[in-house]
Amino acid sequence: MILSMWQKVYCKATTLFRTSGCYWTSIILLALVGGLILVFCHKAEVTLWVNRHYSPFLDRFFLITNLGGSLVFSIAVIVFILAFKGWSEMLRALCCFAFVSAIVQIIKHLIFPGELRPVAYFEESGLLRLIDGVVQLKTESFPSGHTAAAFAISTYFALSLPKKQLHWLLALAALSVGYARLYLSQHFITDVYTGMMIGVIFTPVIYFLFPHRPQNSARNDQAS
Repeated sequence: MILSMWQKVYCKATTLFRTSGCYWTSIILLALVGGLILVFCHKAEVTLWVNRHYSPFLDRFFLITNLGGSLVFSIAVIVFILAFKGWSEMLRALCCFAFVSAIVQIIKHLIFPGELRPVAYFEESGLLRLIDGVVQLKTESFPSGHTAAAFAISTYFALSLPKKQLHWLLALAALSVGYARLYLSQHFITDVYTGMMIGVIFTPVIYFLFPHRPQNSARNDQAS
């Protein structure tokens, strides 16, 4: 039964991945580049490099893009899906986002509790430039929940939206959220990279497992 279920998921995945190849190509490139950075650079070095490359414009820009992985934004996306795609698709998206969030929280609080964030890691050295108005947390760093949420949302839309030519913008938007977490000194690259992988791996699994009923079918049943 389990084998049959996973075969079904695989068939659906290969079919839909062909229609969103641009998105997955972008994700593979991000995974490769991020993996190389992790292999050759220490997470503290990456944090300091990002922290030293700043400007007033980037401060404002990443303060805004940082909202893309927030709970409020995720709720807004759920409401948007409900309004334009109906209850069935809304429940599917909600399950995707909730499952990804649950994985993040389990890892963050049960498997790697108390992991230091950059502001605590560099607290004694005073090397970090901090931005006014940003609440700096000190622990529960790994993995990045904002990044996981952003890539869960972008992956969901890559799987569900027909305009595949614009899918690379979804990856770029999610990447901007992940980079914002680095820029604002909220996370290390290890946290962001893991959050990205959680979002892009588990979202398709739940997406394909969820028993989706087309909205038009439901309307036809009600009419008859």
